[in-house]
Amino acid sequence: MAEWRGTRMVCAGFGVLLIQPKHEDLLLTAHISHFGALNFWRHLSVRSKSIIFVLMLIAGIYGMIVLFLYTAVEQNMEKQIHSKVLHLSRGLARDAADPLLSENSSTLFKLVEQVENDPLIRRAIITDPQGLTVASTQSSAIGRQGLVPTNSGREEFTAPIRAGSHILGYVSLLANNDVIQSIVDTRMDLAIRRLSFLGMITAFIGLIGASLISNTFTRPIRRLSQKMADVESRLHVDGLPQYSPIPADGDEITRLEEGFKRLEQRFQQYLVELDQLHRRQQAMQCMATIGEMSAQVAHEIRNALSSLRGAARYLVRYEQPVNRQEFINIIEEEVQRLYDMTQGFLDFGRPYHIELTEVPALDLLLRSSKRHATDLEAKQITLTINCPPSLQVVADPQLFEQAISNLLLNAVEALPNHGGCITLYGRREENGQFVAGVVDNGPGVPPERANDIFKPYVTGKAKGGGLGLAVVTKIMMVHDGQVELRHREVGAEFALCLPPQGSGR
Repeated sequence: MAEWRGTRMVCAGFGVLLIQPKHEDLLLTAHISHFGALNFWRHLSVRSKSIIFVLMLIAGIYGMIVLFLYTAVEQNMEKQIHSKVLHLSRGLARDAADPLLSENSSTLFKLVEQVENDPLIRRAIITDPQGLTVASTQSSAIGRQGLVPTNSGREEFTAPIRAGSHILGYVSLLANNDVIQSIVDTRMDLAIRRLSFLGMITAFIGLIGASLISNTFTRPIRRLSQKMADVESRLHVDGLPQYSPIPADGDEITRLEEGFKRLEQRFQQYLVELDQLHRRQQAMQCMATIGEMSAQVAHEIRNALSSLRGAARYLVRYEQPVNRQEFINIIEEEVQRLYDMTQGFLDFGRPYHIELTEVPALDLLLRSSKRHATDLEAKQITLTINCPPSLQVVADPQLFEQAISNLLLNAVEALPNHGGCITLYGRREENGQFVAGVVDNGPGVPPERANDIFKPYVTGKAKGGGLGLAVVTKIMMVHDGQVELRHREVGAEFALCLPPQGSGR
């Protein structure tokens, strides 16, 4: 063992001498090999990586188990053989007690020769209490002073020869370590062959298991990558760049990540294209709305002008008519209606610039109700406000108050002069949405008109411009909210809905 260690140290030192002159070249080679290994590992599939990882894990666990078993088995075998030698020394000490008392030298020599025939024993010595050799496998040692070890070692095993409580001498057996090592090596070679066979079986089973496990995990990834590639091939817009196909080899996770990045970019392009289409559609709808509004405005203006022309001709034809004041009143009313209509048209057409502020919802409802206090009192309408004082809303106070006022005015005009009831409410719903509404017990809105009442110049009242609900709709649009007509058995309910705070503007 010492010779082998010395040889290994000499070889290591010689290797250092060979490496030292080419240190820079070897560092460069190692650097290139490192990057080559990383590149090779990067292009491996997840299945191959998982198989390699599982096999390395199995190999590491198996190696530690083999090292532990090899060391434990070797030590156990040496311990068993040494125990056998120690047992021989104690047996020889028991058998040598009577011959030593009777000074029967021939019997002692026979006992020594019997022990010497055991291949595990190199030398056997029997001494008296003073250490004088009385029997030995070596005839030249008889009569000489011998060594009497006090403790058993790995090579020499000593046992006292006793007669009752008296020590008559000692038996010393020198173990044949060469034979012991040969036996240990032979048995360890057999154990290594068995462990190697077990290792091959383990590697084979581990390879199959790793393949099945990796295939189970990578199959969904491959399917998802293929689905993403199919979706990407279908999501093609004229004028947008077409991506090159993702390589089919390599890491599935890397390909999946690349597929997600491409799909995200494609969706971003689609969102830009969709936003442009939405803007064009809004422009077209705006033009269509302007066309409808223009036709309605022209019709209203023509009616008003016809009334004005008729009244003016009548006054010109008759200098002092009996009903002169009636026609003057008609002219004033029609002029006022034209003024209100053009003013409403201008108000509806102007852009709204909102300033969002967190305000108490109850204050908005109270201020809106005060605007129409005279109308409510004149028609003897009962007004109820249901809103928690602590409820806050993020909105433009003036615009939102105007929207509530328009709804409240419509409710007042829809109710009769006696027995009308209106409820203003504000609440926060479970999804975080803020809702403010106006509920009345009037005639309600016919179902066939529910989809048209929010359009400009659509009204069911004898006197009205038809822009009240259209303005409310516009105000809610700039708040990223909406106005809803909710179904009720009696009356009508209009609700102003704002998105949860943080999800809108």
